[in-house]
Amino acid sequence: MNKTRLKMFLGIMAGVLLAAAVALMVISFVVVENIFTRIVMIIAAVLSFIMAALLGYLILLANDTEPNYFLYNSQQKRNIPVQKLTFETVNVRMNRCLSGYAKSEGKLWTDRILEAPTLEMDDAFKPLVAYKLLYDLAAHDAENGWKCFEYASYETVDFICSALETNNDIEMADTLRQMKSGLNVKCDIKYVRDYVVSNRAYLKDRMFRYVRDNIQSF
Repeated sequence: MNKTRLKMFLGIMAGVLLAAAVALMVISFVVVENIFTRIVMIIAAVLSFIMAALLGYLILLANDTEPNYFLYNSQQKRNIPVQKLTFETVNVRMNRCLSGYAKSEGKLWTDRILEAPTLEMDDAFKPLVAYKLLYDLAAHDAENGWKCFEYASYETVDFICSALETNNDIEMADTLRQMKSGLNVKCDIKYVRDYVVSNRAYLKDRMFRYVRDNIQSF
């Protein structure tokens, strides 16, 4: 039994025990007249309440200790509440994520890593990788970064655009595809730079919101 099914089972059992406790308590006071029987039923109700509470605690404990990529605090050995998650934490964790694929972000653009058939990446992370790569281009705003976009293969840019589309960023995906296609014809990299930099705040917000809205996927 996997953890999700186990937590679901524990939740159902806790609900049954809680319902039984309430029913026993009501019956003991409303229906039962025999004092001894009433005491036994009250004890059974209290034990049911305690068992339901213990099962609820086990569910909570399972949620806190199952490491979430963005929420887990190694010092506390538990997940922090999603309400306390910050963009800075997301950004640092994404730096670590990208380092597992290449020594530098530039190589992710230019070495065709993202389009490799052997690429192992969970679908949930793909939009994040796209937002992160574009955000870092805008945040650093360095010549080498824009050259990486210029030298990237169309397939690599298409990987990023397809990832954006899965999060409904259709317009940005279409714009980047058109710009990439036009680089070898008439489009100047300056237009790419201006477009991405102007969307820096948007990329930051989308990256953070994507993690927060899909936190259970990580």
